[in-house]
Amino acid sequence: MIPFYTLIRSKRRTLSLQIDTMGELIVRSPLRTPLFVIEDFIMKKTSWIEKSRKKIKERYAHQKTYSSIEKKSMKKILRTYIEKRVEELWKNTSLPEYTSIKITLAEKRWWSCSGKNWLCFSYRLAEYLAEKKQFIDAIIVHELAHLKEKNHQKPFWNLVYSMMPEYEKVLKYMPISHSE
Repeated sequence: MIPFYTLIRSKRRTLSLQIDTMGELIVRSPLRTPLFVIEDFIMKKTSWIEKSRKKIKERYAHQKTYSSIEKKSMKKILRTYIEKRVEELWKNTSLPEYTSIKITLAEKRWWSCSGKNWLCFSYRLAEYLAEKKQFIDAIIVHELAHLKEKNHQKPFWNLVYSMMPEYEKVLKYMPISHSE
């Protein structure tokens, strides 16, 4: 049986699946892909869909909810740390300059680097300031590497590991997965 899904057709070349924070399946498709091709693709990915839904449910089941006042405070505290650390980690590199640093209220995408070199971090990273600053540093390094390498190909990973050789070890033991 094909699970319920939301179909988004756009000018793209490939099919892709996404599980949102509510566990809903989103299918992205090229404009003219026949429905039977889409549904065959979904059926072949049933195992992945179930596993991903379970993972997301576990991740968000334990996530604390914050009031707007708490979120504002967390954003302010995180901004102070992030701005200083980004500058420290960036200054001795030959990486392009970042345009700005934004602290967002994002619940799903906790960090990103835009094509215009804006570095964005979710206020939720403030949860790790007390005991897991190295985790935040790993996220900063990851996004700084995107200033030069916009994808996750080998040159990108070489750059990340040159900046932080223990990157994988730091992320391996964190309770959240990469949400870029």
